[in-house]
Amino acid sequence: MHKVIILGSGNIGFTVALLLLSSKDYEVTVVARNKKRLAYLEKVLNVKTIQYDLENKKNFSKLLIGFDSVISALPYYLNVSVAKAALKTGINYFDFTEDVKTTNEIKKISKKAIKEQVFIPQCGLAPGFISILAYSVYEQFEQVHSIKMRVGALPKNPSNKILYNLTWSTDGLINEYSNDCFAIKNRKLVTIQPLEGLEKFSLDGLEYEAFNTSGGLGTLCETLESKVKELNYKTIRYKGHREYMDFLINDLYLGKKQRRGLLKQILEYAIPITKQDVVLIFCSVTGIINGKLEQITNVRKIYNQRIKNQDLSSIQITTASGLCAVLDLKVKGKIKKYGFIKQEDIKMKDFISNRFGKAYDIKELK
Repeated sequence: MHKVIILGSGNIGFTVALLLLSSKDYEVTVVARNKKRLAYLEKVLNVKTIQYDLENKKNFSKLLIGFDSVISALPYYLNVSVAKAALKTGINYFDFTEDVKTTNEIKKISKKAIKEQVFIPQCGLAPGFISILAYSVYEQFEQVHSIKMRVGALPKNPSNKILYNLTWSTDGLINEYSNDCFAIKNRKLVTIQPLEGLEKFSLDGLEYEAFNTSGGLGTLCETLESKVKELNYKTIRYKGHREYMDFLINDLYLGKKQRRGLLKQILEYAIPITKQDVVLIFCSVTGIINGKLEQITNVRKIYNQRIKNQDLSSIQITTASGLCAVLDLKVKGKIKKYGFIKQEDIKMKDFISNRFGKAYDIKELK
């Protein structure tokens, strides 16, 4: 049985543990510092736990001894230390990070990987599934002009002025709204600003907007530079959200690194969490097929569900399922490479047919 250690017991770590245990093919241990949280996991999931202060990076290597894979469900700034420990102990490494600098550091670490050992960051939804989907559509074309990727995790019933509820990591949300973004323009990699590039559209009678955010592309820009004329990623929100966030982040300078802690306090104090959400995925590719200009668009909506007697948000389901599918593909021998693995290295047909990846295999919207 494949032994997995999950570092972090938040919503995503909890959901990964639930899904892996439900498969009955994985032995799972969850590590966190909160004793009450671990007691809850033991009661609800019947999972093994270890209490440890994960801000203490010195003993990560000792924690990982005896496991086959480690999943970091920790804040992005701890992931490099976990990856170094994984390299030292010779086990596989997976994370959810959207942070570009962190991923680049993990890529460097992976160059020393032993045979069969993999380092697969940026698992989940975006980055994650959206890159697998976009690349699979890209491969259907002889020549690609543009790739547009749009993803949003939205409350089903917004009731505040910013039309938003917290659905995942607040640190991650602030990062994607504040850090530089990447895109391809005229076949060249360019840096663009977050919260810019505003566009508006309607779907199923609802009005949405989308704008630049950081991290959602993963490594796709690097993979497709010089191969496509245009490639960009934007986050979807309800119409009007971007203006309020621009005021907080840019006009009040709360996007500055030294002030992000204050912004986090404001958001977590005033904006409630919800598990009643919907994930909207939109990917459109335009180019040449059989000598003709064509466009292929893939649109999906995934809603919150009750799984194994647990109410799970759609962002929990999509993020956790994305990583579990990639881990499962590695364990089952579907991922042949070792070292650093990009999301776009994973075949869409393998992902969507996987028992965990099937969470994304919903009826595509036309």
